[in-house]
Amino acid sequence: MEKGSVQSLDRAFQLLELLCQSPKGMTIQQLSQITGLHKSTVHRLLNSMAERGYVRRTGDAIYRAGMRICELGEYVQENLDVVSLAQGPMERLSRRTGETVHLVERDNGEIVYIYKVESIHQAIRMVSRIGMRRPLYCTGTGKAMLAGDTDEAISQYWDRLMPQAYTDQTIVRKDAFLREIQQIRHQGYAMDNEENELGVRCIAAAIADWRGRVCYALSISAPMSRMSDSRVEELIPLLLQTREEIAFCLGTAPAEE
Repeated sequence: MEKGSVQSLDRAFQLLELLCQSPKGMTIQQLSQITGLHKSTVHRLLNSMAERGYVRRTGDAIYRAGMRICELGEYVQENLDVVSLAQGPMERLSRRTGETVHLVERDNGEIVYIYKVESIHQAIRMVSRIGMRRPLYCTGTGKAMLAGDTDEAISQYWDRLMPQAYTDQTIVRKDAFLREIQQIRHQGYAMDNEENELGVRCIAAAIADWRGRVCYALSISAPMSRMSDSRVEELIPLLLQTREEIAFCLGTAPAEE
């Protein structure tokens, strides 16, 4: 592709991004001032995009993003394979840490394991398997996702529960659970301290998609013998880095430093 064609594409995308971010639309004059492009260039590019439905012009000479953008967005979401996108980052995380890495999806009041990378240490295997379900309240991934809900929604979720103690460590009191949620929000990750499976400790982080919906979560799980507090501190940055990598693939803007 010739240099001029690439430049035109870059300018067209710049105009389109500006219109997508402007709910009231913009005039050619405004777009020209912001981009530094000549008004005739802006007019030519807008007309080309309008012909394909990416831009629409109203009677007051205001240009807005067209519905074609929404249509393409829906196609992308429908064809998004979360497991395929997460597989590479998860396998790299497992190799770096040597531990088991899980990806779960939220399904109402439960998590569903949708992908798993086994630890290199084969002596002890997690009971988790693809398709297994667990309640949100007793898993690190579930609690990480719940922390993204409003206080009211979390309270209503708990009030509908009949919490079961899967282990002696499972949180079954509402006041203790709500304190746990506040701690998760403060630190940006969740812990499962043998609450779901005796002898297993887990750190987890929620994953938001491009709409900000928290439907997935990532975790690192290991036996207590390999999950000391100091080891957890070492793993947290790696977990959060991988979470951001997967979230970016789902269309989420990178977290600000």
